[in-house]
Amino acid sequence: MINQLKHTIKVFKHTHPESVAIFVFDRSSAHKGFAQDALNVNNMNVNPGNNQRRLCDTVIPLNNPVNAPGEEDTHGQVQKMCFLDDHPNPELRGKPKGIKVVLQEHNSVWDKYMKSCKEHGVKVVRKCKSCTNLQTCKDAEHCIMLAEAAGQGDAPSVEDVIGADSEMLPTSDDNMDEWCCMQHVLSLQEDFQTEKPLIQSIIEDAGHICLFLP
Repeated sequence: MINQLKHTIKVFKHTHPESVAIFVFDRSSAHKGFAQDALNVNNMNVNPGNNQRRLCDTVIPLNNPVNAPGEEDTHGQVQKMCFLDDHPNPELRGKPKGIKVVLQEHNSVWDKYMKSCKEHGVKVVRKCKSCTNLQTCKDAEHCIMLAEAAGQGDAPSVEDVIGADSEMLPTSDDNMDEWCCMQHVLSLQEDFQTEKPLIQSIIEDAGHICLFLP
């Protein structure tokens, strides 16, 4: 699909050299795919190295919480998502940093997360129960959507897909605080939130417009 898109853009540029194209896509999961190095917390481990993707470098958001007095202000600094090749620890050289190190380098974000954990009496975790349950329900809803799109009139409900374990269903008591776990905190950082799907990046980098249907 990506190759077809790039070819279409070239053809359009040749046939309509002074025009801007508008590409419209539905919300298919195939259209929401990100580049291999996109800022996607799901492609990261908690700790450095091991089997995780090498993500593109970014800039620490300016809208992060205010730093504590005397603490280094990291707002607006370029953040490398992998350790430098001359890192003092040879075992870390060139390795992806992982969620924990990336958050710690934000200083004020990590401090606020530590404070939230202490106030709520919870441990520092990669992914909390609420976020896990929510993702399970989203996956179930996606399966139902695919079944309905395939014309299955008797598409299952979320409860049917999840199973009899009603504890997996989110309730009003679930802690949806943005400081609930490391994965959720990082995923809500502005640079991760504004990451664009690959097809959108290709289209907009070529000077055209990309729209997604509701």
